[in-house]
Amino acid sequence: VKELSIYLEKLNTKSRSHIGFCGEQNEEIYDSLLNDFSDVKFEDSFLVAYNQSEIIGVIGLNMDLEGEYADIWGPFVTDENMDVAQALWDKLLLKIPQEIKSCHFFINKKNVFAKEFAMKNNAQYSGSNLVLNITRSIFTKDSITTSSKIDKEYFDSFISLHDEVFPKTYFNSHTILNRLNRNNNLLIIKGNESAIKGYVYIEAKPEHKEGNIEYIAVSTEYRSQGVGKMLVIDALKNLFSYPSIDEITICVSSENEAAINLYKSVG
Repeated sequence: VKELSIYLEKLNTKSRSHIGFCGEQNEEIYDSLLNDFSDVKFEDSFLVAYNQSEIIGVIGLNMDLEGEYADIWGPFVTDENMDVAQALWDKLLLKIPQEIKSCHFFINKKNVFAKEFAMKNNAQYSGSNLVLNITRSIFTKDSITTSSKIDKEYFDSFISLHDEVFPKTYFNSHTILNRLNRNNNLLIIKGNESAIKGYVYIEAKPEHKEGNIEYIAVSTEYRSQGVGKMLVIDALKNLFSYPSIDEITICVSSENEAAINLYKSVG
């Protein structure tokens, strides 16, 4: 797995072979592969091609059995050898459990090889995304904190809002609640005794110097009142409270102009 992580880092730090699902530091990739990768055992989720003892190709499936989908890590192939990529994919398909109904690519726009591979295998284009980032030096943290960590009495309100806004997504509401810990936080702005105006779910990985805003949503009746901006600001304050985190990223659909404008408004 360590050898695999080093290979993935080498290819995923280049835009022409970059895949959005995979990290860019071998320590982070190694940690993900060991601790947070796929609902299926590792040897049935990844295939590696070798030329003698040297890795020349990799493809993996991060499978979510409950969600019935898999995120595709790859194809990563030395010298962009399409035959190697296809052989790996054909063999990996034989390992996919019946629960998995769809597989998703997340390909850098400069990764022409992976795009050609996807289209060759009858993938359908479903849109593009932007990855936005903000650095500690840009962020102003003088604002007053308006959110709080979620309490049990607000679980039902959060579940209802998340399932409404993100009906088909990689983390459902119950998954998020189960992932909450010292570094993963669900921040809410309260509406009344049991309902929330909105929430933001964030994950910090200080050991990898990384912070991510995973989800943010505002209830319909509270939109256009600045709730979203307050949540983003509090999310950034929380993540930048870790001394090792200097940059935070968020992924958003290129067509979601309202969300893009919201994120840009805080830097």
